[in-house]
Amino acid sequence: MEDEDYTENTWTYISLCAEPTLYEGLRFAKDLIIANLVLRFIIQTISLPHNVRHSISLVIGSFLLYYSIGPASFWTIGLTSGSYFLIILLSCITKRWRGLIISLAVISFLLACEVYVVNPKMWQQIRGIQMIAAMKIISVAIELDRNLFKQMLNPVEYGGYLMCPANCILGPWISFHTYNNYLDVRFLTRRWFKIIFFNLFLAMFFLVLSNCIVPWYIDDDITKWLVAYRDAQAFRMSHYFISSMSIVSMVSAGFGLTNDCHSELQVTKPLFIELPRSLVQVVIYWNVPMHQWLKNYVFKACQPYGQFTAIFVTYAVSSLLHGLNFQFSAVLLSIGTFSYIEYNFRNKVASALEVCCLANPCAKQCDHKNKKNSFLAVITNALFSFITIIHLAYLGVMFEASFSIQESGYSYYHTISKWEDLNYFSHGFAFFMYVIYLMM
Repeated sequence: MEDEDYTENTWTYISLCAEPTLYEGLRFAKDLIIANLVLRFIIQTISLPHNVRHSISLVIGSFLLYYSIGPASFWTIGLTSGSYFLIILLSCITKRWRGLIISLAVISFLLACEVYVVNPKMWQQIRGIQMIAAMKIISVAIELDRNLFKQMLNPVEYGGYLMCPANCILGPWISFHTYNNYLDVRFLTRRWFKIIFFNLFLAMFFLVLSNCIVPWYIDDDITKWLVAYRDAQAFRMSHYFISSMSIVSMVSAGFGLTNDCHSELQVTKPLFIELPRSLVQVVIYWNVPMHQWLKNYVFKACQPYGQFTAIFVTYAVSSLLHGLNFQFSAVLLSIGTFSYIEYNFRNKVASALEVCCLANPCAKQCDHKNKKNSFLAVITNALFSFITIIHLAYLGVMFEASFSIQESGYSYYHTISKWEDLNYFSHGFAFFMYVIYLMM
């Protein structure tokens, strides 16, 4: 009888939580889908000049931005306008240092707004939008230095790219060349709608998991590590929701599709994160477009100065793009350090035991004696996967907080207290692994 009451109460709780959650999620999705369908149908049905297509993208994107966040959208519009004039000015002076100067200027602008201008509540509302805009601006400036443009983008091209409704709200980042090519794609098939509805279903599924199911299935009075895993997993589910919604937004505008309506867009891979091989793969598959951006525009530029320097600068830039947030900075720099140690440690283990246990899977033809399906390889990789799951629980636990804390931002004390409750386990374990690596 008690089991029946418990089951009934469980389903009652889930249904009471899921209904308003789905309502809010679908209401948010509706605005994105409508704006981007309008853009796609205009491009699809009317043959328009090059600059007119970019103008429509600029107008619809600006309207969607204002409709979604109100007057706060003027900060993004200001960043777009100011960066364009600065690039024009720099182009009259030099052809070499535009990428570096624009990067420093844009990041400085974001940090100044966060500290001195924008109130914390508004900044939390626009932080992700500003970050996507900053990534687009920096990529344009660096590609100008690399002579990937025949000439400087005109204001309409630049504005249409930055304010494109397909990714100005949730992302993901795409290069200007990719954006420009998608404006030329023309199609109208049933498969297009199936892709939209499938990703919308995934987004709502992850949203319900994040808000209603994951927080429920582990009680607060169980061991602190299981509670940490639960809270971190709820945060990961919310990330999968945002990632799936970004695909819905992009696909609705026809971006990420080929002429035969085959989807080639990928933002995240939940299975590779929930059942990870290594932290290195978690970093890659957490946000594939941002990983590509950091790799192409930051890591490769710093690689001549050494592997560790390149990794450190890459994660430093990533944390600065997220703002002056101790929580994000601590987590990102910790992941960078942990993944660097793990990568090198696993190289040593693979060489010593002649086993396929590298951070990334071995090629089909590798020199290891114990291949990936051997008993030793399976056990070794399973152990590293378990360690990675512990790291994810440790690193993700502080993203659980009350709504008021999320609105104003996470404090230094909040982050440290969460890790203190877990005895700084992952940092200590990473240090131990590094010592062993040096001794091998």
